[in-house]
Amino acid sequence: MGSLIMLLMMQAVAAAEAETNTIMSKVFAAAIAFSVAVAAAGFTISKAGSAGLAASAERPEVRTVAIIISAFGEALAIYGIAIAFFILSA
Repeated sequence: MGSLIMLLMMQAVAAAEAETNTIMSKVFAAAIAFSVAVAAAGFTISKAGSAGLAASAERPEVRTVAIIISAFGEALAIYGIAIAFFILSA
């Protein structure tokens, strides 16, 4: 009887470890997806923002276009967090 209980406990522990590994891999994948998207967004905003400021200093009418291009860079971070949520909910 004791060995049967021990076997059932070992199976429960193995199942819990497998579920923990699955959750941890999802969290790790979501963290990678979000961090890469945020790094790309930061790089995009830094390059587009500096170029937009330089262009608007010379020609003020391009200021709106520069803001829109910087907004596309910010959208990368939003897409990254959406992908991270999709990974966690799968």
